[in-house]
Amino acid sequence: MKKLTRIIFCVISCVSLMASSIGLYSTPKIVKADTTSVTDADINAYISNMTLDQKIGQMFVSRTLQDTDKARSDIAKYNLGGLIVYGADFTSVEGKTATEAQNNFKMKMQSFQSSASLPLLIGVDQEGGAVSRLSQNPLIANGRSFPSPQTAYANGGMANVTKEASEVGTILKNLGINWNYAPVADSTPDTSSFIYGRTFGQDYLATANYITNVIPAWQNAGVAATLKHFPGYGSAIDTHTDFAVVTKSKEDFEKEDLLPFKSGITAGADSVMIAHIVMQAVDPVYPASLSRKVVTDLLRNELGYNGLIITDALEMGAIKQFAQEHDQVPVDVLAVEAGNDCIMNNDYETAIPQIHAAVTNGTIKESEINEHVFRILDLKRKLGLLTKAQLQQKRVQIDNVSYSSDNKKATVSGTVVDSDWQIGEPLSVKDSTGKVIITADVGAGGKFTFDVPTNSQEQVLTLTTNLPNIADAKITIKAVSSSNTNKTLLENLIKSVEKLASNQYTVKSWQELQTKLTESKSILNNDSATQDQVDASVNALQSALKQLVSASNSENNSQNSNDTSCQSSSNTSGQESSSTSNANETNIASKDLSGTKSDKGSKDNHGLLPSTGERVMAGISVLGVILIACVTVLYIRKKRHSF
Repeated sequence: MKKLTRIIFCVISCVSLMASSIGLYSTPKIVKADTTSVTDADINAYISNMTLDQKIGQMFVSRTLQDTDKARSDIAKYNLGGLIVYGADFTSVEGKTATEAQNNFKMKMQSFQSSASLPLLIGVDQEGGAVSRLSQNPLIANGRSFPSPQTAYANGGMANVTKEASEVGTILKNLGINWNYAPVADSTPDTSSFIYGRTFGQDYLATANYITNVIPAWQNAGVAATLKHFPGYGSAIDTHTDFAVVTKSKEDFEKEDLLPFKSGITAGADSVMIAHIVMQAVDPVYPASLSRKVVTDLLRNELGYNGLIITDALEMGAIKQFAQEHDQVPVDVLAVEAGNDCIMNNDYETAIPQIHAAVTNGTIKESEINEHVFRILDLKRKLGLLTKAQLQQKRVQIDNVSYSSDNKKATVSGTVVDSDWQIGEPLSVKDSTGKVIITADVGAGGKFTFDVPTNSQEQVLTLTTNLPNIADAKITIKAVSSSNTNKTLLENLIKSVEKLASNQYTVKSWQELQTKLTESKSILNNDSATQDQVDASVNALQSALKQLVSASNSENNSQNSNDTSCQSSSNTSGQESSSTSNANETNIASKDLSGTKSDKGSKDNHGLLPSTGERVMAGISVLGVILIACVTVLYIRKKRHSF
């Protein structure tokens, strides 16, 4: 029995290993978003640093251009938020084997991602059956068929439907696709309707049950699911080619067409796609995708949907016809006004400026744009696409600007804020004409420093990495006067005064010195200061310096005032000597600190009397000279007498 158990265990293990080695159809470990690492605050902070055009660009989901270089350029230039891949993206992929074709497709998707400042939402219409992009390239599909929901259900019930959704979700994720525009939540009893073959093919309640089961199957595979086409085609004609009006009452909509959508909302559908039908009972004028009454009032407010809302392609016939009948009204602007988070269209080059203008003139609130972008980034976070590093605002940052003492150059230092920055990539400094005037080296941590020669004209410079996903920085280098003002003496005097210690002098004299010091610094930093102003500042600061009173002498003076009259008389002479000594010391200090003396200072010293000690020494010197002279005379006379 034990031996049989071991054999069974080995067989099961082998089967498991074989199943896990099938590759494209294996179930990978689903990368869940780490909601603790990227917070709402992180997303809001990122949005606050985006330009209006960058935010609007995130709202566009566009068809991939077959010119890959142009597609990559546009992704970067317009900050597009997403792409939709079509059959041509699959059929154009080269490869002789399934593995080669799959790898080449993944590399193509990755090339798009690498061009984006934030990870792209890459979507596809993979409903199964008639709408199956994977089927367009047998190598990428590896020979697999992709049945419609009706066929999958007929061949194995709901369990087979959810199994199919889960497997296809895994395939899409492995290929680099993270958003599926499925399942179809439309329901109609009309088998001749263009939409019928894409639906679950049963009544509204059965369709609602199908939606409840299939949404988690898609999303648990790590791919965002989409409820479409809200509020439901029913028996309406195909809006790909024509304008469609649904005359059903709102009550009938709520009892029938809206049931599957309500189930999908309850199931947590990541997104809802809005159709171009005119829901006459709610808004008889605008197609649903352009109607605020449908998108915001009905879906967002009445049904309480908080996920991402995207239009169906605005290039479809119904929208083109509507625009033609309404003087070519800018439909992208209407789509944003309606409350859509994402716009599926390829006209971003003209539409982004139109939406920008609508925000500027108050037609659209920028706060609403911010809400749309938040939902877009929130879905990217949920899909595990966002990290804190990706939300780091990649930019050139100015850290400091300083000017040389002679104002002949400005030193600029800063940082390239980009966690992926590679040492050795240069930074270009361009003038107002776009000419590169300096190429700066960027070192570890993205740090850079460079010097800019100043001139008499203000210079507005642009610092750029020449990479579209890293924001440039602008800096203004101030104009410098071309006069020959010499501030060296003033600068040296200021530096010397700053070395003095406040506790060595009386408060009053120190405060007066500080006042003059502040005024002198202002003159030093004033590019328009004349030489007369500089010289006057030097004299004023030197004068304040000479007026400094030593704190110790001040204390002695205070003590002496309380002595006896005899002591007072004696100290008067001492104070006079001390005062004179202080004046001399201060004047000497002024000479030492500035390297010269003003004429006024020299004149003041001529009026100073010698102190008592100096008088005694002078008297002794004179007496000595007289004695020496007398001795000399007597000696000479004695010599003569001896002869």
